[in-house]
Amino acid sequence: MAKQTVVIKISGKHIDPDKTSLIRDYVAVLRSLHQEGYRIAVVVGGGPTARKYIAAARSVGANRAFQDILGIEAARLNARLLAAALHPDAYPEPPRSIWEALEAAATGKIVVAGGFQPGQSTAGVAAVLAEALNADLLVVATTVDGVYTDDPRRNPQAQLIPRLSYERLREVLSQTVEPGRYELLDPLAITVLERSGIKTRIVNGLEPVNVYKAVHMEDVGSLVEP
Repeated sequence: MAKQTVVIKISGKHIDPDKTSLIRDYVAVLRSLHQEGYRIAVVVGGGPTARKYIAAARSVGANRAFQDILGIEAARLNARLLAAALHPDAYPEPPRSIWEALEAAATGKIVVAGGFQPGQSTAGVAAVLAEALNADLLVVATTVDGVYTDDPRRNPQAQLIPRLSYERLREVLSQTVEPGRYELLDPLAITVLERSGIKTRIVNGLEPVNVYKAVHMEDVGSLVEP
């Protein structure tokens, strides 16, 4: 029986040129999953590189569309780095659209994407790609252990929520999270995942083995269900 299709969203804080050891660990996990027969697509964020370019663009008067474009290119650069590290198991060119992503996935190789278009976060890209591929699971490798009742970086009393609905996730994010401070899923991503009935497992990506555990349905992080 064919293995499942899994989309993995990795924070740009993890796939970063200053963190080559962490990148190697991700390569080992992704290769293992690919060799086990899982159909894998990865979406990488722009991370610190994107923020630097966006801040610079803002300071010189560039509008938000151009700021987004620079962020997308930073994410694509991170995606190229990961794809290069995964060679020859990864499709070499990060797709620029959902159609290119589907064509790349048809080759059977690991697809590594960054951003697609202005106004769309990489979490949104991951959700739409998961929907287009009829994915069984989206794994979000972020910088916290899962979904909390509050931002755990600011509130030490925040509690991990091991299992919740997308409706509950909306409530948590709208009530407790400031933009850009607690990177999980944005409203567009939540809507796409919910309408398609795709489960999401949110884990701490500082330990890539958590991604492996999530794909194998181990109890790690937070599971979000329709």
